[in-house]
Amino acid sequence: MQRDVVDQRIRQIGLAKAGREMKVAAILFTYRCTISCRHCLFACTRARPDVVMDPHRCVRYLGQLHELGRVVHVAGGEPMLYWDVLAETLQLADERHLSPHFIETNCSFAKDDAVVRQRFGYFKQRGVLGVLLSADPYHQQSVPPGNFIRARRIARQVFGQENVWATDASDEQVRDYAEIARDEARLSEYVRTSPPMFVGRACAELARFVEPAPIDQIPPMRAWTGGPRPRHCAAEFDADEIWEVHVDPYDNVQTNCGVILGKADRVAVRELMARGLREANFVTGILSQEGPWGLAEFARREHGFQVPETARQKCELCYLTRRFLRPHYGEVLGPAEIYE
Repeated sequence: MQRDVVDQRIRQIGLAKAGREMKVAAILFTYRCTISCRHCLFACTRARPDVVMDPHRCVRYLGQLHELGRVVHVAGGEPMLYWDVLAETLQLADERHLSPHFIETNCSFAKDDAVVRQRFGYFKQRGVLGVLLSADPYHQQSVPPGNFIRARRIARQVFGQENVWATDASDEQVRDYAEIARDEARLSEYVRTSPPMFVGRACAELARFVEPAPIDQIPPMRAWTGGPRPRHCAAEFDADEIWEVHVDPYDNVQTNCGVILGKADRVAVRELMARGLREANFVTGILSQEGPWGLAEFARREHGFQVPETARQKCELCYLTRRFLRPHYGEVLGPAEIYE
């Protein structure tokens, strides 16, 4: 089965390399998070609704994602917020040979060695091959650098360095992330030199650090996998090219933050992708052919959207347009968390 092929590749070259090579698929376990990163595409925060994917449903969707031949993980939000639910999920998944390849965490749970060893040991016992640990000036605004440093050290001992998807920055550099977060000038420079996608909370809190351009002169962005993004968004809705596909706790299937392609409880993810994601709905059709400029023109023509004169990225223009359109097309543009 596809799961075995991916497992073998991870064992050959390691988790991060396999993920970049084979691309990824994710369960968004919850939109709740222990922190509120300024760059978060999904605008996660602890104040989000107390919604988490139940174990049996999660295992069913893990099975669907494993059919794609991608590296599969559980993310959020912060999955560790619901440790008991996550532990039960992994037990059920292991029994069915459907364990995710890795778990993603911001390390806010990693307050002492014993807790980290217990949880990472449980992951390994339940068939999980590694972890992805987040660290940058956005995360370290709220998560103490020591938490990440501890989690990375122990994860390398438990899973092997090749199966820990994390920055190779030194401990000193990771500690400096917290200083960057507190220094507006340094944070501004960090955003300008390594801009996130201005979607979700990043649009509201970080776009101001980057000089806007007329929308017909927006500079090209780099795609997740390298190289410039074209004007259209066809690759974002191509089953072979997309970097990530995910299923969220509302059963939404997405490849682009906030564009719903279908419901995993109605049609399997593999079948949705085989049908063609560019034809999933009118939004994916417009974006695939004309990019955000076409969607903005549609919103202007049909609903009176005032197209902005400037933007920093095509993703920012897209997000602003979709946020405007969401009250009219909630079945396609959602869930609410991403747009609030």
